[in-house]
Amino acid sequence: MAQTFGEYLKELRLSRGKTLRAFCEDNNFEPGNYSKLERNKLSPPREGLKLDEYRRALGLDKGSEEWAELTRLAAISRGELPPRILSNEQLMNRLPALFRTIEGAPISEDVLDELIAALKRE
Repeated sequence: MAQTFGEYLKELRLSRGKTLRAFCEDNNFEPGNYSKLERNKLSPPREGLKLDEYRRALGLDKGSEEWAELTRLAAISRGELPPRILSNEQLMNRLPALFRTIEGAPISEDVLDELIAALKRE
């Protein structure tokens, strides 16, 4: 599975059997800019109209796993937390503990267990 927004965007396009030029022609996208997105040379658009254009062009169903993954990777590529995490208050309350742990500060087993349980529920 792709690890970046650009890799995933390209993977989705190729899985539909489209060359970059044909895909861009069919959807009125500028091939140079779209290529930069796929190569991670251009930041993904924010949640909104342009990202929706890409989703529609790729035939993604709203709420599908592919839709959610593209949204998640776009946020991460922009250096943001994915929308599903931001909307989960319980998880957001535990993120400081996660960040402290990543940065090397000690964390209690109970707090870590709660965080893991919250992530699994998400």
